Amino acid sequence: MSDLTVVARCGLWMLVDDEDDAELGAYSSQAEALKAAGEAARVDQEPRHVLIQDPGGDWDEELVEPPRLH
Repeated sequence: MSDLTVVARCGLWMLVDDEDDAELGAYSSQAEALKAAGEAARVDQEPRHVLIQDPGGDWDEELVEPPRLH
C-alpha cells in the first residue's frame, strides 16, 4: 500500500497525498518529487511507499527513506 503518488502531468511531476487526495507540490523532475516524498517521511521517520506514474501511463513503486538526521 502506498500513501504518496508521483504523477507526470503537463510536463511537471506532481506529489500527491493519497490519504487526503491533496497535491503536495509540483516539481520539474521525478527526482525532485521523490526527494520531496522523503521530506514528507521525515514527520514520522518511516519509509514511504511511493507509486510513480510516468508520462506514458506506466506505473512503478519505490520505497523512499526519510532524510537522515545529523
